[in-house]
Amino acid sequence: MPTTNTPLVLYVYRCTVCGHSGKLHLPESSPEVTTACSACGAEVQAEWDGGVELTTNEPE
Repeated sequence: MPTTNTPLVLYVYRCTVCGHSGKLHLPESSPEVTTACSACGAEVQAEWDGGVELTTNEPE
């Protein structure tokens, strides 16, 4: 079975409602991503942190 590497981009955010700092790993590479705060659910702008990680889509 072939192995597929998917680059994941690190995004970070700080919620202006509750102050929670969070991060996301997403396959996109746009400068900003709108998402929900994982602590309170408020809409936040996550910004690209510049880090890219490669993951392997292999069954564990």
